[in-house]
Amino acid sequence: RPRRVERSQSSWYSGASMDAKSAVSFDDLWTPDQPLPGRAGLLGIAERCGRAWGLAELTGQVRIAYNPRLRTTLGRALLDARRVELNTRLLREHPEELVSLLAHELAHVVVHIRHGRVSPHGAPFRALMRRLGLSPRATHSLPTRHLRRRRRRYLYLHRCGNCSYTFLARRVRRDLHCRACGPDMAWTIVRAPNSLRGRKMLAAFGKGAS
Repeated sequence: RPRRVERSQSSWYSGASMDAKSAVSFDDLWTPDQPLPGRAGLLGIAERCGRAWGLAELTGQVRIAYNPRLRTTLGRALLDARRVELNTRLLREHPEELVSLLAHELAHVVVHIRHGRVSPHGAPFRALMRRLGLSPRATHSLPTRHLRRRRRRYLYLHRCGNCSYTFLARRVRRDLHCRACGPDMAWTIVRAPNSLRGRKMLAAFGKGAS
């Protein structure tokens, strides 16, 4: 069965407290002017969240880790695995959001433990966030364009295995027929980036085969 994942792909959590009087303080554990906390620091924050939620054993039921492969996904909760993953790159750029992010993802796990599969940001989730004095909102405006994976485009040089006739295309063509040798010839296909350098590489390969 596929794992249930709550993603924060394009969402973020306001770090501002909703009620300063009821807010749970984490300043004695970690502050944004310090390096990102390690495993012990993350567990300390999680333990304080768990106590506020009446779940003192939370740190024994959930795993927390940084995931350097996350790009625009700020954090995610793998509910069935009870695992929380945090975006290393974005948190290095915006460390002030760490506590809110971790609390948000932990709240997803706690809701799943207590209520099973319910609305991700429903009433139980909002109640947990308010108990910490944090906003339950799930929207953000952090810049992530510079972290998006750029899609590389390629050119494909097709060369007839008999007469070395070449044909250039933006995708692999399986329906090519050599004008001189007919439809049953084998083709050699060479890929190169769709750039000036890539075109020069393919041109040199084509000339070398002729």
